[in-house]
Amino acid sequence: MKKEYELKGMLQNTDVEEAEVHLHPQTAILTMSKAIDISELQAQLNKAGHYTINEKN
Repeated sequence: MKKEYELKGMLQNTDVEEAEVHLHPQTAILTMSKAIDISELQAQLNKAGHYTINEKN
């Protein structure tokens, strides 16, 4: 079963145009209008909870 949900208050940085999140394996694909430093992304994740982000090779 597949369902779509609306999320509010998620994007603090308007340079992120689209985010695709997968639980297995835990990954995210971000579409950005310009490059965003990973420290900025981590700062935004810290506001949401105990999440970490690392660039995938």
